[in-house]
Amino acid sequence: MQSQFATFAQQQAKAVVGRIARPAALGIIAGVFFLFAVAALFSALFFWLEPLYGPPIAAVIVAAVAVVLGLLATLPLMVGRRAEPARAPASDATLPQVVSLLAQSASALGPKQSALTAVVLAVALGLMARGSSAGKR
Repeated sequence: MQSQFATFAQQQAKAVVGRIARPAALGIIAGVFFLFAVAALFSALFFWLEPLYGPPIAAVIVAAVAVVLGLLATLPLMVGRRAEPARAPASDATLPQVVSLLAQSASALGPKQSALTAVVLAVALGLMARGSSAGKR
């Protein structure tokens, strides 16, 4: 029965990693390319302004453009957003499946393992209850 629990845990971990890791990696790669594009635009702006105004003034203009763009990018963070309405808890069947597997393997567990399992379930249920009550406030 413990091998079923381990298999179930591995399947859940692979699913979570697959949902999180791939989009995160693609987002990081896209961010790096956007960073290169922005750096190229700033350097092109500098080299375009440099013959007209000289190197020091062109650098100041490029820095001012960068500061203005940075402020525009952080403007949504500075403006207070309204709190989103509380969402209904997702009907995730993971916890019932875990409880069912633990109930099936309870006869094979020793007293210490059973006590540890009960403590882990109590903590998980407490955290879930705490999370759902925080959303109701």
